This record gives sequence, structure tokens and C-alpha cells, in this order.
Amino acid sequence: MYSITGKIMFENGQGDIVDENGNEAMDWEEEVNPYNTEPLWWKTCETLSNFTQYSEKQPTDLDMTDPELPERMAQLEKTIEASNTSKTKYADYSDSQKTLFLYYLQLKFLSAAASARKAAINVRTGQDWAKKLKNDPDFDIFEKNTNKTVRKGSQLQEEHKAHLIEFFDDNPHARVSDAVEELTKNFEGFTLKETVVGKFISTECNLSIKKITRHPVARNQNAKIKERREWVETWAKTDMDYTKNCIFIDESAFDINMKPPTARSARGTPAIVTSPSARAVSHTILGAISTCGVVNMEIRVPLTPKRIKVVGAQKRKATAVKSKATGGTNAGHYNNFIKKTMDEMDKYPKFEGFYMIMDNSPIHGKNGELRQLVESRGYKCVYLPPYSPELNPIEQFWAIVKGKVRRSQFGNTEDLKTRISEACDQVPRNHLRNFAQHSVKVFEDCLNELPI
Repeated sequence: MYSITGKIMFENGQGDIVDENGNEAMDWEEEVNPYNTEPLWWKTCETLSNFTQYSEKQPTDLDMTDPELPERMAQLEKTIEASNTSKTKYADYSDSQKTLFLYYLQLKFLSAAASARKAAINVRTGQDWAKKLKNDPDFDIFEKNTNKTVRKGSQLQEEHKAHLIEFFDDNPHARVSDAVEELTKNFEGFTLKETVVGKFISTECNLSIKKITRHPVARNQNAKIKERREWVETWAKTDMDYTKNCIFIDESAFDINMKPPTARSARGTPAIVTSPSARAVSHTILGAISTCGVVNMEIRVPLTPKRIKVVGAQKRKATAVKSKATGGTNAGHYNNFIKKTMDEMDKYPKFEGFYMIMDNSPIHGKNGELRQLVESRGYKCVYLPPYSPELNPIEQFWAIVKGKVRRSQFGNTEDLKTRISEACDQVPRNHLRNFAQHSVKVFEDCLNELPI
């Protein structure tokens, strides 16, 4: 929108109308629904999930100090009994049944068989679970276990394996035909065909075709490697612990055309998939997670043009191109997201004094304003060194969520927001802990000044 003096006026992400120099308009009127009194930035960000919602979707925590736990477990047992749940050995048991089984097994010290009966679980299955829980500390009954495939030994030898691994390290774009040519050239009498070599590459060399991940050249320059080492050394002297007292924050782009990169079609014909639009509007998702769970998820929805009248200006319709309100996520939106995240954290004592980890993007307010805001609420603000996505566990979280969003076609009652919300709530806590643990392992590489 424009004032009569020709200055550009726009919404700054915090509900204020300002000019291009950041000065507020003296007075303005916006043509909006009179029944909608929310400030402008609330209309551009919608909550998809938060810690309260996420916790409700996860298995019940078996906390002995919770005085309401016995009552909740008794109610859960009645619900399971009323549902007439199957007790066959190969039944797909619900998280509620598994929670009740653990309650009686680990907190009430019933036998595996008795605990299984209480939870309407096959006795043999319950005994198998109890044995695994005792012998394998990594076993999680809430995870679906698949049988490992038994493969025959490869026809190729260790020397071929070592040569192929080195070849693909140097030539990641190479195909199976290139590998066969390389082996034929370097090993006398080598005559195996592409199918055998391709299987060997996959099963024995553990190499698979993946979508290319592009790293900027600056990522592993000496100066950046040194910055990462210094960052780890600095924060290692504090009580910051990725697995216990950190919130990981970042944003990621999603759109309605996100689908699996492959599809089936008749031989000789292209795999064409229809979408609502060849060019979909990208939506920014602002996210905050911890090893405790998803803390806050918001979607940044592009606004439609509105008619706004600024004092001393002509009333005009702001176009989508010129209206800053329909642009990307800015510092105003990010600051408001951080405020709402801290509002959610304030509800739970477990988040007291947590570190808020984020990258050094310009919208993350490295000028000190955001740090002051965070510290005034009793939390701590930590900025990651440049080009260090491996140090932020939420990057792995986004990959999982996007995979779930792409899993299938959108149903009649689904849209991008519902699919993302469901995907976020489906990531179990143990996965969040694994994401954090992976980043912790990268600390050692940073201290040894290795590229990441």
C-alpha cells in the first residue's frame, strides 16, 4: 500500500503498519470483518501443534509420583475391556494396551502373563515382551518391529567391496554400469553382470540411491570448521545438555504438491501425477521441539490482499506482489512465534531454564533484541555457528515430517495443515531423543575439526 507521499506502507509481522524506514503510520483503517478483532499477525500464523496436544497423542507416561495414575489406569482397563480387543498372538495392539501392560508389569510387579491378561494382550506375546524388556535395554514395545531379511552370501569378495566403496566415494553420481566397467578394468577375468553387481552394491556395500543433498562450499571451509570447534568448546563449559534442557527451533517450507518423488506407470509411458497447481504456494512452518516432545508448531499462511487506508493516503488495494504482509517470514513473525513457544513452556515446570537453540538466520534477531526477550522470561538463547545444520536436531525432525506428509495422496477431508499437524504428533519421543543424540555425536567431529 502507498501513502500520498509515495512511501510504501506495510505490515511488519507484529501487527503494526510502518513505512519502508520502520516508522509507524500516524493513523490507519483496515477493512476487515468487524467480528474478527485479532491483530494482523495472528491471521498469518496458525498453531498446528503444541506440547499439550502432542502429549495427548503420545503413550501415557508411567510416573509413580502422579497421584492420578492408578485412577487413569483403571479407567484405561475398563475402556480396553469394553472394546472387546482381540487377544490373538499376531494382533496389532494399541498404545493404550501396551501402556497398561507396562503399568502392571513394571509398577505393580505382576507377572508377564497376568499383565498381558489385564491389557487384553496374548499371554505369549506379553511374555516375549517382558523377556526383551529385561534383556535388551533398547527394546521399545511402542515401536513396530520388522523381521530382518536373511540374505545369501555375495559372490564378490572383500577386495571388490573395498574398491567399489572407494569408487563411489570419489564418484557419487556413478551408475551400476560404471561400477561394472570399473571392476572389469581393475580385476582380471571379471565377468559378472549389472544385476549381480547392483545387488552387491546394495546389500554388501550398503550403498543406495538417494536424493542429492547439496552442501555449500563454505560449509566446510577452515574458518567455519574452526567456528564450530570454538562453539562446542564454549558451550561444553555450561550446563547445556541437548538431551535434557534444550529447545530446538527452526523453520521449513511445505507446499500442497509435496509427494513421493517416484510413481508407477505402464512401461514406456511417463509417470504423471496431477496436483492442484503446477506451482503451489509455499507455506513456512515454524517449529520448536525438545526431547520431551513437540513444543510448538505454527504455519505461516500468506495473506490475501486487503484494503487499508492510511491517513493522508489514497485508498487503494494492495496487490499480492507489493504487499509485504504476503511475503516471507520476517523477524516480527519469528519473535511472536518465540513468545507463543515460551507461553507454552511456561505451563510446564520441566522447561524451566531451558536453552533455546536456533541457527544464525537474519530473522532470528542476532542484534540482541530476541536474546533480551528470551532471557527476560527465564530462558537462555543460543545461536549455532554458520552452516551447521547437523548441530540442530530439528533438521532430522523436518525430514521425518516431510516423509509423512508425502506418504500418500491427500484425502477429501485432508489439507496441508491437517497432514502436517498429524505428522508432527506421530513422531514418538524416543525418535526426538535419537535426533538430539545424533547431534551430540557430531560434537566430537567438531572438536576434532572434521568436516560435517
